[in-house]
Amino acid sequence: MLDVHAPHEKIHGFRDFLLHLLTITIGLLIALGLEGCVEWNHHRHLRDEAAANVRQEIEDNQKDLASVRASIGNEQKNLKEIAEVLQLRVDGKPVNKRSLQLGMTIATLQDASWQTAASTGALSYMEYAQVKRYASAYQLQGQFVQMQSALVDKVPELLAYVASGDPTQLSASDAGLALGEVRRAMSRLEAMREIGDALDQTYSKTLKGE
Repeated sequence: MLDVHAPHEKIHGFRDFLLHLLTITIGLLIALGLEGCVEWNHHRHLRDEAAANVRQEIEDNQKDLASVRASIGNEQKNLKEIAEVLQLRVDGKPVNKRSLQLGMTIATLQDASWQTAASTGALSYMEYAQVKRYASAYQLQGQFVQMQSALVDKVPELLAYVASGDPTQLSASDAGLALGEVRRAMSRLEAMREIGDALDQTYSKTLKGE
């Protein structure tokens, strides 16, 4: 808020009026310039802080994702072995294996810094290309999280079928029901692997500014 005060002395003639008007104009311009500099500096600070936070969040997410990607191969192997055992039970064939393994490594990918940058308006002060890279990374991250959640929701059901008791005692009907769920889990896990690989590449490109 800028205040313009009346002259302390009486104005004598048109010349004094113009001088006073010029003084006010220059004062206003200086004040507006200083206010603009302060606001610009605030926006720059907000932008830089938000960008640093988002970058750190992506780096942390990439590390978390790496542990999940490293475990997918073993999880696929376990599911394949479970499917083979269940198929034997469906076909009425004997099963020698009395224990099956089933586990899931979960990535807790965060987006708090990204959401905060959006809600505070910090994204509007960043370059368009930079925001576009961030948005692409978080959009793909959302797809991965959604796929992971769908898979995790099925784990308790699978455990009820194959991870408790003796798999050799499964009836053919129970084995058939479980086999369908295992195959769907295998499909979701493969989709997770593909999206995870793409997400890791997107993270790397985003951090490099590509």
